[in-house]
Amino acid sequence: MIEEHRLRTLIHCEAPRRADRPEWAASREHHRGDARSPAPRQLDAGEVGHLLNMLLEAYDGRRPAAQVRALVAPEVYAGFIGPRRTRPRHRTQTVHTCTPAPEVVEACARVEADGRSFALAARFTRTPTGWRCVRFALLKPQQPAKPIRRAA
Repeated sequence: MIEEHRLRTLIHCEAPRRADRPEWAASREHHRGDARSPAPRQLDAGEVGHLLNMLLEAYDGRRPAAQVRALVAPEVYAGFIGPRRTRPRHRTQTVHTCTPAPEVVEACARVEADGRSFALAARFTRTPTGWRCVRFALLKPQQPAKPIRRAA
């Protein structure tokens, strides 16, 4: 008995594939940003929260950074790769969104890790292929400066 496997889209923002075209033609056209492909719909707060959790997992090292590469701008991706320190698990507690422009969604969230709260700020822009995170900043309090000891 042979089972047939089909891929289905993971994000609601992805353009549907047309049945009258070969799979390779539909995917090439979609990635080129063809005018016939529908624009990704607006993100709601739940979807933004899900995306932020995925990005925090990559930031913490619990998710391979390559899995979120298509969702983030190169500058954001650069912050997820490189040598990894052990980081505590960050969890979003509250997420707030606003739409300053039709093609932009900005989000802020309260994040907890090791019993402490931090602020998270992110900005998503709409591209022909979907939404992309162009800013991602986990704002942590600065360490207090060490006092300078003077020689007596």
